[in-house]
Amino acid sequence: MANEIKPGIEAEEVEGRIISFVKRELLGPGIPVSLDEDLLSGGLLDSLGALRLATFVEGEFQITVQPSDFVIENFRSVAALAEYVRRSIGREGAGAPDTGN
Repeated sequence: MANEIKPGIEAEEVEGRIISFVKRELLGPGIPVSLDEDLLSGGLLDSLGALRLATFVEGEFQITVQPSDFVIENFRSVAALAEYVRRSIGREGAGAPDTGN
């Protein structure tokens, strides 16, 4: 079960959870990944991996990834995805509809 998420979650915590998932489920523990490494263009993730990553962040951080949010800018790197997650938590935590940006 996912941890309870507070609207003020720290970027480092979000990044850490994402990196752990990517290494454990998508790449393997021996493959390094940095916060700013391009996951998509760099060939680390394919389209199926990106979908698994989106499903992970929805469950782990209790957000909904809208189809309009499933864009390269939000999933390019761990840092970009963590920022997207934090914005989404803020929107959904405040009760505002998720409009995509």
